[in-house]
Amino acid sequence: MDVFPQSDGHTLVIPKAPSRNLLETNAKDIGRLFGSVQRIAKAVETALKPDGIVITQFNGAPAGQTVFHTHVHIIPRYEGTSLGAHGGAGDMADMGKLQELAAKISAEL
Repeated sequence: MDVFPQSDGHTLVIPKAPSRNLLETNAKDIGRLFGSVQRIAKAVETALKPDGIVITQFNGAPAGQTVFHTHVHIIPRYEGTSLGAHGGAGDMADMGKLQELAAKISAEL
């Protein structure tokens, strides 16, 4: 879960093999990473029933990357609800709420 969520249920997927960004990630690891992204995004969709889902990944500071290891954002979108700020510019989430959302999503995996 992202501790500075842009939306309720904002989830991060981080590959096991470390790399700075997607451009420096081994091709075989990218396949595994995006297989996990799809599986988790489906769990988010089932658990939280958003109106849509944004899947995004940033490469380098000028592109919006603020944490310098490869990770993919799964951001549920809800009609009529604006996204929060990206990159820690917003408020840190309540840890209890994050645990509750994580449990709902995990139950669908």
